[in-house]
Amino acid sequence: MKFKFIIFIISFLMINSKLCFSQEIDLIRIVAIVNDEPITAIDLNDRLQLTIVTSNLPNNSKTRQNLSGQVLQNLINERLQEQEANKLNIKISEEEIIGNIKFIEQRNNLNEGELETSLQKQGVSINALKKNIKANLINQKLLQQIIKPKIIINNDEVNNEYKNIILNEGKTEFKLSEILLNYNDISSKEEILSIAQELRKQIIETNDFEKIASQINRSRAGKFIKNNDWIIETNINNDLLKNLNEINTNEITKPIITNSGISIYRLDGKRINSIPNLSESVVNIGFISYDLPINMNRINEILSEINNEIQVITSCEKMKKESTKIGNKKGNIIGRTILNNLPEDFIKSLSNLKPKTLSKPIIANDGIYILMICEINKELNQEFALKEIVKKKIENRSTTTLQHRYLLDLNRRALIDIRL
Repeated sequence: MKFKFIIFIISFLMINSKLCFSQEIDLIRIVAIVNDEPITAIDLNDRLQLTIVTSNLPNNSKTRQNLSGQVLQNLINERLQEQEANKLNIKISEEEIIGNIKFIEQRNNLNEGELETSLQKQGVSINALKKNIKANLINQKLLQQIIKPKIIINNDEVNNEYKNIILNEGKTEFKLSEILLNYNDISSKEEILSIAQELRKQIIETNDFEKIASQINRSRAGKFIKNNDWIIETNINNDLLKNLNEINTNEITKPIITNSGISIYRLDGKRINSIPNLSESVVNIGFISYDLPINMNRINEILSEINNEIQVITSCEKMKKESTKIGNKKGNIIGRTILNNLPEDFIKSLSNLKPKTLSKPIIANDGIYILMICEINKELNQEFALKEIVKKKIENRSTTTLQHRYLLDLNRRALIDIRL
């Protein structure tokens, strides 16, 4: 009897040790190889847990199954971007990662260290969060170094969109926020649709689209696109337009299926398009500049000399001519520019300045400046302001397109072995 009991204990221990060993083997199992670099089941499970927790999704096998393909594709994209960053010697410091964690805590009204504690209680390791933040920072740096320099804004495109703004006055337009879940080669459309439906359910229950959308974006399970531009009804596809006309402001649409992905939209606003008066946001200016004196104790003396020297300037034409003779000879006519894009002390100086009148000398970190408003033409200012808005829209649109192409290109050139 005693011998049988010992055999039972040994058998029990062997079975349990086999189970534990099997679980450990499963965790270190390779789910994908990206250019000879493995992505393990641990990497996938850590990111799945982070995505589920931060997106308020149900933590069950169905959610994990539906999310797995999309999350794995994100991990593959991140690994490809990290490899590109290494080639370009792009580095992410621990200080940058910690700074981002503090920013997330501040934005969510959490005390320092509270985010880590909260995530750990829900089964998310701080290492998973740090890896996710590092991937986002690499993406941002690649955007600035690789994508942005490739953006070309064509004048014909700007002029055509400007004309459309004029022609669309009086039509219905919408302001939207969007959660976009892109299709990928791993997840089926049905799985992505299931996730979109679950997200919609969570948004309705919590009544917090912004928070869930931000969390989805940070976890890279999808994209949060907050569009500050108004979209004319003629530029919206029929399925989305039908949904938008059935809901009220701050309500969300059903999942909208397109050729590239599945989106959930929030209706942020609806109005009849009228073009605002933006002429006051533009100034047409020129400047004369001087170098700072080596001995700042002489600043009052220098300012007195400058005031005497610039008395001959009575127009921007005269300013342009004199700028080649006086000061540091770097003065110029800037022309039209958006007022709020100028330094704060420039804005303050220009606020009460009359056209063709010299400002008082402005002492900046890089020199001494004297400004002049050249002319006020409200019609030309309005056109300039609208075209600047158009340029920003084209830049944002081009950035999104080029980012997508860049990731596709990285995937096409890579050796990827998926073992999920």
